[in-house]
Amino acid sequence: MLAGLLFTSLVLIFLVFHNSERDWRSSVLSAGVVWGVLVTFFTEFLSLFQIITFGWILALWLLTNMTLGWIYYRLIKTGKRRLYLPQIPKITPVTLVLLVGVTFIIATVSLIAIVAPPNNWDSMTYHMARVVHWIQNRHLAHYPTYYSAQLVHPPFAELAILHLKILSGGDRFANLIQAFSMIASIIGVSLIANQMGADRRGQILASVFCATLPMGILQASSTQNDYAVCFWVVCLAHYILLTLPYRNPPINLTLGIGASCGLAVFTKSSGYIYAFPFMVWFFLWYVNQMRWKMWKPISIISVIFLSLNVSHYLRNFSLYGSPISAAEYSIDYKPEIYSIPTWISNIIRNLSLHADIVRHLGLQGIIEPTIGKVAKLITIIHGFLGVDINDPRITHPPNSYTGVPGLSFDENVAGNPLHLLLIFLAIGIFICYKKLRNNREVMIYILCLIFSFLLICWMLKFQLYQSRHHLTIFVLFSAFVGLVFCQIWNRHIITIIAVILLVTSMQFLFLNKIRPIAAEKNIFNITRNEIYFNQRTHLIKPYFDATNFIKTTSCTDIGLSLGSEKVPDGSYWEYPFWILLNENQNRVYKFKHILNPDNFYALRPEMYPYKDFKPCAIIAVRRDKEHPLTTLNFENTKYVEKWSLKPITILMPQ
Repeated sequence: MLAGLLFTSLVLIFLVFHNSERDWRSSVLSAGVVWGVLVTFFTEFLSLFQIITFGWILALWLLTNMTLGWIYYRLIKTGKRRLYLPQIPKITPVTLVLLVGVTFIIATVSLIAIVAPPNNWDSMTYHMARVVHWIQNRHLAHYPTYYSAQLVHPPFAELAILHLKILSGGDRFANLIQAFSMIASIIGVSLIANQMGADRRGQILASVFCATLPMGILQASSTQNDYAVCFWVVCLAHYILLTLPYRNPPINLTLGIGASCGLAVFTKSSGYIYAFPFMVWFFLWYVNQMRWKMWKPISIISVIFLSLNVSHYLRNFSLYGSPISAAEYSIDYKPEIYSIPTWISNIIRNLSLHADIVRHLGLQGIIEPTIGKVAKLITIIHGFLGVDINDPRITHPPNSYTGVPGLSFDENVAGNPLHLLLIFLAIGIFICYKKLRNNREVMIYILCLIFSFLLICWMLKFQLYQSRHHLTIFVLFSAFVGLVFCQIWNRHIITIIAVILLVTSMQFLFLNKIRPIAAEKNIFNITRNEIYFNQRTHLIKPYFDATNFIKTTSCTDIGLSLGSEKVPDGSYWEYPFWILLNENQNRVYKFKHILNPDNFYALRPEMYPYKDFKPCAIIAVRRDKEHPLTTLNFENTKYVEKWSLKPITILMPQ
């Protein structure tokens, strides 16, 4: 498969970086960062000339692999690198069992990622929808769309998917970006644990802790981007820890910090929140040593950061007048009031998302679940604070907090209760033991993580799916938990904790709500096209029938009218239309959103493929509360209903 060219380049970059004097895990992180930079620059370069096509992408990756291969060959020939098989360290049977458990999780998640197509809600509305628009348009410029999330959100994860989709001819490997981010993060946190002083037991526990996070397991087989941004923050933390022993940060590490920070922000807006405390740490640490000379590393980091993000900033600025723009519905996520009591309320409610420890451990038959008592305690605390537990000014959607959530296998809302308990325990031990507490680097590291969490609670309204935003913090805490436990407890206690983590994680591995492998209907016994609709099975018939109807016509220029609200809420699934219409067809279908006259996204109509675009069919989707679209006047042509099955109507010229 040609998609293998991307993974080959990743391996070659690793080989170029790695030598016998360097920890192989550090080489893995460096290879990931360089690969991310290449994906970004390649795509932006091709977009500049509107040539994001199969031929050009294939040529660039072939040239890249040949160049990397030649560089590695020269390094071997000059003696700077040598061919050798990696030495497998001597490990105990217990350690082997734990590593096999982590490997099993990784292998199963990767299998799910390949077998199941992208099928979560955000993929259907914007993650994958923006990818197919870019491929059709041959550039990354903003285009007419009903859902501005396709435009404004940072695009790195989708750019990587774009390369995989073009080279493979489908979305078979789209979920692997998250899966690979999970694998690299597991490797990365074990390395960070080592940097902070953890022994082998602590590093293995850090890997187990990270691999068994319920939210991580559920999300790593999807096209969400929380694990992707998490990996870049792991790289950022690693590079900052590497620089601390130096009086002046080496240029290679400074470049790594700039690239990691830039890629985190280029992947997801939450990257600003996660990266900010670490960059403050870096700045304060070195400004005390370098004084005015600090301008040199800061300048390098700023140049790398901006070079990765400037194109997306310019695209946003050209449309919204702001480089860091937010979708029009984002106002619903911003608190309308800032105060200490409301901040405490958000902190408590965010933590409560990870409170169902009894069901997580499967002990509900022995111990009564405590979520009712926790919810009552939270209500009492809010009474003391004088804050309405469902204050719409700090809660979205209004009245959505109905108590402590229970056990969930949904990648949008799943909690990590056992892991949170272990984090609290590790923090308590850290505070009580002077030997640990005197480690200044570790102290600042956990303060960065706590500050990131507090920033989330300050800057965002409470939402039931906020636990997605907590993933990066949990992953980075893995290293801290591994460090603390290995220095306080013996190997038997650490082994018991690791085994409990592995055993309790299996339920999330097999019972993923929208990509199950152990349910009666699972990803192995229903068709790939049906799996797209696992979250909304009632849409299978209307979507299948609508696209089959269009295939019976000669029409290839399709207009999309998705909803009638002025501020869309992401309820309309666009991506399945692209998949179903282009399946096993020799025709090339082109799509364009047909918008209301006052919609300000309709810009640059002269760009390919919108010049002279005249739809011969319009797919209109309306929710139950909306009136069906039966007629439409568009560009001096009257379109009338030709086919209908709720919620879809197909209109064609009269």
